[in-house]
Amino acid sequence: MSERVRASFDRIAEQYAADFADELTRKPYDAALLRRFAERCAGRGITLDVGCGPAGHVGRFVAGHGARVVGVDLAPRSLSVARQLNDPALAFVAGDMHALPFASGACGAAVAFYSLIYEADPSAALGELRRVLRPGGALLVAVHAGEGSSHFSDYKGLPVDVELHLRSPERFAAQIGAAGFEIESVDVRAPYPFEHPSQRLYVGARVAA
Repeated sequence: MSERVRASFDRIAEQYAADFADELTRKPYDAALLRRFAERCAGRGITLDVGCGPAGHVGRFVAGHGARVVGVDLAPRSLSVARQLNDPALAFVAGDMHALPFASGACGAAVAFYSLIYEADPSAALGELRRVLRPGGALLVAVHAGEGSSHFSDYKGLPVDVELHLRSPERFAAQIGAAGFEIESVDVRAPYPFEHPSQRLYVGARVAA
């Protein structure tokens, strides 16, 4: 799975970045949610933007509201484009979410927007997020809500090979809890007109102090 996602995003990095770099300006719900998350993370050490993608826009937004952010992505081309688009003060490192390049308990928070959608079972990635977060560490995850999956072989004329897995709110929250987190919030919203036509699911959680 990781290799297929890496190769796909390396092929579409520039186009994807152009499409998503400013999307938060059109998503008031997400912007408000991320602003509150960033304020909570300020002064608590490293906040990971896991699966930051070539735009790096989620991490940039969170960093702009006081958090110390490190973007993590497995696709080298995505990281190269993200570094070009963002302020040099925003760090980016290569890493797979199944084996994050951080010591256990080294991070204060993590945000994962639409990076836990490419495999049927996110349990291993959730366990890795739990490993790198210290007690009291905050987690904010966004995925597509629903049931089933869809395969995509094309992104605006560029070849990809990815599966998008929808998450049941109840089941996904239970998986996050089973990974060692305390669930704080589970919210679902309808898609904006310009988005992929699926409901959006947001789960906020924390590591027990």
